[in-house]
Amino acid sequence: MLHVIAIASNALQVESRKLSEIASAVAATGPSAGGQTAPVDRPTPVRIGALPLGGPLEGMVSLKEAELAYGLNAAVIATADEMADTLLEVFDRDTR
Repeated sequence: MLHVIAIASNALQVESRKLSEIASAVAATGPSAGGQTAPVDRPTPVRIGALPLGGPLEGMVSLKEAELAYGLNAAVIATADEMADTLLEVFDRDTR
């Protein structure tokens, strides 16, 4: 049970790093004439999944992807916690 929580916690850390990289890449894209965004001098775009961060649309999709992955890993931790609580309740009932 603790192994599952450790894996999900690690995944949360990975998603946090991805989120930070995505936000930096999106912030590095500045507005230009005509309402279009033009990339400013920045390092090589971060690649998350199949989407390279070349513009704000890809950045927003990648942010949503990171949000969903973060939420799913948080749900795994919550479920593992509930399972551990249930297991402890069963053992507590058996010892009475």
